[in-house]
Amino acid sequence: MKLKILFPTFLMLLPLAINTNCAQENLINLLPEGKDGWVKLGKSAGSIGPETYDRKNLFDYIDGGAELYLAYDFQRLAVQRYSGYSTDSVEKNLLTVEIYQMNSSVDAYGLFSFDQEGKIVNLGQKAVYVDGLLKFWKDRFLVRILGTETNLKEPILKFGAEIDQRIKTKGKLPDLLSKVPKDNLIPNSDHFFHEQILLNNLYFLYDKNILNLSDKTDCLLSDFKFGEQILKLFLIKYPNHKGAKNSYESFSKFYLKNKASEKNKIIETEEGKLVGVELKKNYLILVFEGTEKKITLQLLDSVKNSLK
Repeated sequence: MKLKILFPTFLMLLPLAINTNCAQENLINLLPEGKDGWVKLGKSAGSIGPETYDRKNLFDYIDGGAELYLAYDFQRLAVQRYSGYSTDSVEKNLLTVEIYQMNSSVDAYGLFSFDQEGKIVNLGQKAVYVDGLLKFWKDRFLVRILGTETNLKEPILKFGAEIDQRIKTKGKLPDLLSKVPKDNLIPNSDHFFHEQILLNNLYFLYDKNILNLSDKTDCLLSDFKFGEQILKLFLIKYPNHKGAKNSYESFSKFYLKNKASEKNKIIETEEGKLVGVELKKNYLILVFEGTEKKITLQLLDSVKNSLK
């Protein structure tokens, strides 16, 4: 008879705790030390360490919006504040650096894509700056640097460049981005996500999850301009064809009142707008806000052909 050895529970959990602590430490190492007169807030009092958050306590930092970050498989966050005297004032200016770490690079890009307002700047793998706020994506990280004044662009970009250099790896873009046509696509209008809560914040369709969105679905919402007409493309990738077919039937039943069919792809809603719908393998293609059947069908077919 072989002797069965039972390990104490705390020993079994110890490697996980060590890995978590190491990951948190690596995230903190991405934060700048401060330069050009900028110092970590509270240094004189001996409190220079950053704030750190994980999935359990993110709500303590983001009150009312943490669900959106968690839906992108958020893992941890490091926050550091810096202070520096203005050159023309005795008042202190403040910078806040936030580094969010997701579980994958595609989800980090998705979180970045949720709001791409601003002017493109050359940082990370993609970055925008507007009114004292810098946002950039690189690998599994989303970096946000916010100044208390709008005239702090130069130090904000310097801090961003330092963090960019500290992140040594690059991530991949979501595969869905390669499945949509580039013609007529409005720049920076793409939003990559997975779950219903994110769709509701981007483009409200229905009060129930009639498209069966989950952490297993990949979704892309993009805008296309044809003359004065702006169409909204919604492309969803399901784990299999059965899931896509069930969602097609659910959407047709609840949103299109069973009017959609293989021959009838363009449906006019009660509001007078056109909706295009197409099922292709494990993809569901939807086009909203149409006003001309020909153009709506053109976009629908263009995406369908790109999936071959």
